[in-house]
Amino acid sequence: MMRIALMFTLLLTACGGERIEPAPQPGDVHQLPPMEWRIVGQREMERIYRDAGMPLHDSDRLHGFIGQQAGRTVIYTTAPQYVDDSVTCTLGHEVMHAALGRYHK
Repeated sequence: MMRIALMFTLLLTACGGERIEPAPQPGDVHQLPPMEWRIVGQREMERIYRDAGMPLHDSDRLHGFIGQQAGRTVIYTTAPQYVDDSVTCTLGHEVMHAALGRYHK
């Protein structure tokens, strides 16, 4: 498998809480890059994340992340089960990173 160069990584516990900085404003237009969404198992996602050189501690819970592979934006998550579950929230969070870049501290 090709090595992944990560642009941004996320360890999420839930949606909400932290403010978006800088926050999008009415009238803003953000172009999204072409991207792939790869649905993987938890162990595979953690392996890919670690293989990309990102640290993952025993207490961390990885819900998803965004990166670059061969010049293409790739988002990894596990399979969503409901329209508003944590995986669905994670996917939206990562897509927003594709549009805005780093938006939280």
